[in-house]
Amino acid sequence: MIYFLFYLFIEIFVSFEFTKIFSPFGMFLEIIGSAILGIVLLKNLNLSLAENMMRVMRREISQEEFISIGLFKFVGAILLIIPGVFTDIIGLLMMFDEVGAFVARKFIPKRENPNNNFNDDIIDVEIIEDKKC
Repeated sequence: MIYFLFYLFIEIFVSFEFTKIFSPFGMFLEIIGSAILGIVLLKNLNLSLAENMMRVMRREISQEEFISIGLFKFVGAILLIIPGVFTDIIGLLMMFDEVGAFVARKFIPKRENPNNNFNDDIIDVEIIEDKKC
């Protein structure tokens, strides 16, 4: 409850300051524009998921980061649809893969893959004995 009140205070403060600078009509345009942007991003979410799937296959990101990035982009698009300047700022930040990957690394614990029976630090070598007669 306290977090919601804190969020509400920040949202009202940021929206008030935005309206003071850009006028009520500017606030109206910001709400309409961000909602349209959120809907477009929500419809095109599958394209970014395909790109991130390729990043997983190239082992640039982990599976957990892939899931969190997709989730962050979905939540970011929803936040852009919701009216408010602060929610739009958070929604825009969530659209960047780097932000999603950073948050995933910090807050989502890595789990060990039980199917992974190899260690990346081990180099496989073959020893050939020299037989002298």
